[in-house]
Amino acid sequence: MVSHFEQTGHQHCECNPYVCCCCSFQATMRGAIEIMTNEVDEWCQKLGWRDTTISFGDGIALLHSEVSEALEAYRTRKLEAWEENGKPQGVGSEYADILIRLLDECAKWGIDLYGEYRRKMAYNWLRPYRHGGKEL
Repeated sequence: MVSHFEQTGHQHCECNPYVCCCCSFQATMRGAIEIMTNEVDEWCQKLGWRDTTISFGDGIALLHSEVSEALEAYRTRKLEAWEENGKPQGVGSEYADILIRLLDECAKWGIDLYGEYRRKMAYNWLRPYRHGGKEL
């Protein structure tokens, strides 16, 4: 996959090789996340998932269940993608479910996922090589 910078010849910020100083690349990324969040929020409302409120902890548990399903799909069929009765299956599908649940939680709790991503990555770029000293 060709990066934005290779494609355009633009330069990245000195402090972060993923932030473009030349164009609206960040705005496009923010916009894409907002569009996906709005779609998930609309879908949840339309299908009745907003009729009752679930707790923050229940939302985390549902995220965790999707992560577990991704592991189980990998254990069963590695990275294969397949369908059962028209329903997408596999690690990729479960990763999509993780993203959908995450966007749902962000919509419910008013979390700016893109802003938090940028904030966290700005910090992560300051960390030393293999920080933490842990094996895994």
